[in-house]
Amino acid sequence: MSLKITDIVVGGIYKTANNQERKVTDIKDDKVYYESRGGNIKNEWSYGHTLASPPSIENFAEAVVEKIG
Repeated sequence: MSLKITDIVVGGIYKTANNQERKVTDIKDDKVYYESRGGNIKNEWSYGHTLASPPSIENFAEAVVEKIG
């Protein structure tokens, strides 16, 4: 189950189906910049995507299943 594009906001924290957490740091030109970490371990946030190729907001919304923060 994916989220609506309008649910994706800067500062939001989202969970994927495999329990990865993704924190949105910026949205520019319909591209989502985010950091990620394991949902079970809660380690430090690190880059979640290739810096040169952030996902579109549509792809990001399809990859996450719920907003957790």
